[in-house]
Amino acid sequence: MAALVPRTDSSGTDVFATRHGCFIVRSDLGCFLQALDFCSGQDITVWDLHPACRGGDHYVGDPTSSAIYLLRGDTFCKVLDLSSAPPGSALPLHPSCQGGDHYACCEGRFFIFFPSRGVVLSVADLATGAAAEEVRLEPALLQGMYYYGADATHLACFRVNEESRPCVHLFAPAGREEVFSLHPDVASFLPGGLALIHGPAFGVWECLKLISNATDLPMPSSHEIARKVGCSKVVFGQKVAASGSLDAKALAVALLQSQFSLPAAFGGLGLRTEQEEWEEVAEEGEALRVILQPRQKLYWWQYRLGLGNDPILFCRSLKVTRSPSPPTHVPLPLADP
Repeated sequence: MAALVPRTDSSGTDVFATRHGCFIVRSDLGCFLQALDFCSGQDITVWDLHPACRGGDHYVGDPTSSAIYLLRGDTFCKVLDLSSAPPGSALPLHPSCQGGDHYACCEGRFFIFFPSRGVVLSVADLATGAAAEEVRLEPALLQGMYYYGADATHLACFRVNEESRPCVHLFAPAGREEVFSLHPDVASFLPGGLALIHGPAFGVWECLKLISNATDLPMPSSHEIARKVGCSKVVFGQKVAASGSLDAKALAVALLQSQFSLPAAFGGLGLRTEQEEWEEVAEEGEALRVILQPRQKLYWWQYRLGLGNDPILFCRSLKVTRSPSPPTHVPLPLADP
């Protein structure tokens, strides 16, 4: 079963909200998504992430202002736009504010989540740790994958429900809770999201052609092997706008490459596909001349990858076998662990 990659296992990925909307940062792809909200799918745009804003450990937005806090190690800085360099120098985090698994801003305070301890610490200032208060997290809130301040009075987290559907769990620091479905285009932008929406990745050998010699004599023969090469389907946000150096197709390809590189636990294959042909799928023909031995059969196979039941990437790798069983060799390099 596919799953979203939690923030703690995806360095440089985070979610937050400001008064300008809701955001997902993907440092590994060098971009970030902005939407009106995470549930409706309205006004989704993907922007270039400034190099100086990449690689943050946490990105924390103030839902009542334009402020974004970028945390790296034991320091933080304040930015107003992730497309630009931070305007000032970094400040040290107060020792009590260091080492959190998740950070959020709500009610004019910062919330630092420590799920392993089952607690959340709230402070008035990250640099001083002033007015610190620690409360226990409800058990239902310990399974969040990404936490953020949703508005002036509510915190929220991303979770996967019992039906394996991604959702937003909205809750007040002291109050009632609500659950909303995460829009598919938003979920698809998260690490592991494409497999959660479209189905886990697969890699298989497809038999393109069988040739055989049913006689008792060697037989020369000529054949044409027709195969598809390239990417056949874009599975991310047909209505998503892209900005700057990005374009929608390049973004979709980057998300697919990222998905295929993930471990199987997150719906991936653990394979690198950057060197494959990612242009729009096209048919190619290859001339073949062989001498078949008596009673011999030859099978031509092509490797392809996809999500769910849909083939997406047709690789250049071909393999010939004498057996009707597909090859066991995987012709793509392993992704970095």
